[in-house]
Amino acid sequence: MGSTFLTQFGVEHYDGLEKYTVSGTSQSTLLLQKKKKMQEVQQELDRKKLEYEQRMKKCKEKENELAEKQEKIRESVVRFEKFVKENDAKRARAMKKEKDEINSRKQKEQEIITLKQQLEEQSKNKEGFVRLLEKLSVYEAYLDSVLEQSDEFQEVNDILMRHATLTASNQDLREVVEAGNLQIEELRALVAQYSKEKEDEILVATSDIAGHQKRSELLKNENSKVEQQLMYRESVYNEKKRKLGEAKMAIANIYQRCKKASQPSEDITNLNRLLDYILQRMLDLQDITKLDKGRRDM
Repeated sequence: MGSTFLTQFGVEHYDGLEKYTVSGTSQSTLLLQKKKKMQEVQQELDRKKLEYEQRMKKCKEKENELAEKQEKIRESVVRFEKFVKENDAKRARAMKKEKDEINSRKQKEQEIITLKQQLEEQSKNKEGFVRLLEKLSVYEAYLDSVLEQSDEFQEVNDILMRHATLTASNQDLREVVEAGNLQIEELRALVAQYSKEKEDEILVATSDIAGHQKRSELLKNENSKVEQQLMYRESVYNEKKRKLGEAKMAIANIYQRCKKASQPSEDITNLNRLLDYILQRMLDLQDITKLDKGRRDM
């Protein structure tokens, strides 16, 4: 593009340049000088074009780096959302387990109350059996008094038979009392064992609840740190986005200042086209300045 422009410019203004021919210099010498200047301008244009390509390459690398950072941020956000969902699910399961354990503890406490009531009833039954035994112990004295005072028992065998009958009844009552005592002892042992098991379960449940609460606090602290990191990354991203927008606006403003009034406007979103036009315009102005300076020097 640069060599084509210079060739056209030289052909178009060749007649004007002849007006500044220095006296005493041959036309061939002047043409050689002009060709040398054109070669120098072409070299300068090539250097500028190389610099421009290098700058565009750096801009492309910056855009790629920004795209990679944006992709990493999006991946971080996705991982964080997944992490939050998993924490919510764990917290819901922990709360459900805690609720189930509380209900189980209440049920066991109610069972303990029921067993204690049964124990009290058995204790009352035992007291009744003891009183009954005390009443039966007076039968012997009562039989003696009956033998002395009653004509119903004429012989000793009658008393012995009555005694055997009373002994059998007393044995039956004793067996009932012993069975009741054994049953009461078994119930007491069962209640003690059950109470100890439930106390152990309550202690374990309390320890688990404390552990869940501690883990919940740790998760809250981790969530707070992650939120702060995301806010910082979002702030950095917005700052880079703002600077990129300012750069685009500056390029658009320079293009509007360089654009000729009669020339149709380029698409301001196509930064490469705008930068190409600005660079070409700067090169045109530079060439014009050099040519004008060369005319004044002549």
